[in-house]
Amino acid sequence: MIANHRVVLTIPAGRRRYLDVLIPQILREEGWDELQVWVNTADADDLAHLNGLPRLDPRIRLIPLPDGIAPRGPWTIHHFFTNCIANDTVYIRLDDDICYIEPQTIAKLARFRIANPEAFLIFPVIVNNAIISHIWQALGVITVNGYIGANCMDAIGWENAQFAENMHRMFLDVLRGNQLSRLKFPNRPIAMSRMSINCISWLGAEFAKFEGRLGSNNEEEWLSVTRPTQLGGYNLIYGDAVVSHFAFYPQRSHMDATDLLERYRAITAGSNECPRPGQNLQDSR
Repeated sequence: MIANHRVVLTIPAGRRRYLDVLIPQILREEGWDELQVWVNTADADDLAHLNGLPRLDPRIRLIPLPDGIAPRGPWTIHHFFTNCIANDTVYIRLDDDICYIEPQTIAKLARFRIANPEAFLIFPVIVNNAIISHIWQALGVITVNGYIGANCMDAIGWENAQFAENMHRMFLDVLRGNQLSRLKFPNRPIAMSRMSINCISWLGAEFAKFEGRLGSNNEEEWLSVTRPTQLGGYNLIYGDAVVSHFAFYPQRSHMDATDLLERYRAITAGSNECPRPGQNLQDSR
């Protein structure tokens, strides 16, 4: 509980190779009351792994899709939001390939969410998120060969795999140097512009107004653009909490072939292994 609100985490799941990095970090975080693992996979090995997660912590619950609905990747995630409409509850959704959570982020994000009820969604700072990369470039935090547009599917910020690798190597160098404050910035409102929902927070009371029934199977578009527009409202980026998102699907085959996930796994395990020096943040298209 935080400020008389329950804090419920959700993960659309799940790919074991990523969950093995994410779940231990969540278990170390304070301030949360429940973790809903949304079972959105038909892979037998991944399902077996998911079925074992509640043994790690009694707060972990597996949430299945409604009867008769088979998992179809992102196109079935919208069905799960009907489980996230409780009053006096903060919800925080994490993609299963969130590979780093800054310590105390869950509690900080929940408190900020409660203190800012007027925003529909709240995002932290997200490494490898095109809108965040656009902000960093505009503020001079990163230097890139080419312009990263304010477009969640930008050709550099979303699609370019080498850019994603360079971003992660930069981030690991920042962590090694204890310079995370370099990547933070004052809070930023965002309206009528789609943003990848790698990590978002909402209030159950707000989602209860539409019973958690999204108006589209494109959850990202509806949540980040359509619903705030209907309300005449906005979303908000909370600039003082950082998470790292591993890869979008155009980047994934390249990223999975690097050593980066293992480096994040080493951090999760508390290893003293340091990432090798990063490259300059240059787009190599």
